[in-house]
Amino acid sequence: MIDVTERHTERHTPQRRTWAAYAAAVWAGVFAAISLYWALGGMVGLDTVGGKIEELARSGDAAGSMLAWGATLLKVAGVVFALALVQRWGQVFPRALMLTAGWAGTVALIGYGGLTVGTELLVATGVVEPPAGIDWFAFYWHLALWDPYFLIWGVLLGIAVRQYQVGTRR
Repeated sequence: MIDVTERHTERHTPQRRTWAAYAAAVWAGVFAAISLYWALGGMVGLDTVGGKIEELARSGDAAGSMLAWGATLLKVAGVVFALALVQRWGQVFPRALMLTAGWAGTVALIGYGGLTVGTELLVATGVVEPPAGIDWFAFYWHLALWDPYFLIWGVLLGIAVRQYQVGTRR
């Protein structure tokens, strides 16, 4: 039989406090690699993004390149931030800054992902009329992958920030 103090220790092992941060870092890293591929001029998969982004990237326009590089840098920053929540080197940042940035990022990611996925679900189910000339191929890719990505990242980040918040209480 496990006593109460042992059970408490079991629940709060370092692995249990860090899994979400590592998951958020990997999640952001996978999508950063995709953005990096596009920033370096890769074209495979651009049709799944569609719209103005695909058009800019295929045209070779500098704005498309800057957008891809910006997305890459933001996602890499997300990797670094998630790791800073659980790595010793992350302790150089003030706790208040980490919590403020972490919760702001969580709200932004869940808000953006939730709003886009929710809107797309309304279109997909016929509740809302789709815009004229919609690219259905890209639309379904956004609904299935690109937009839930932000929602999932936000949830993982939120769990990681909460674990950080609890783990760093004085």
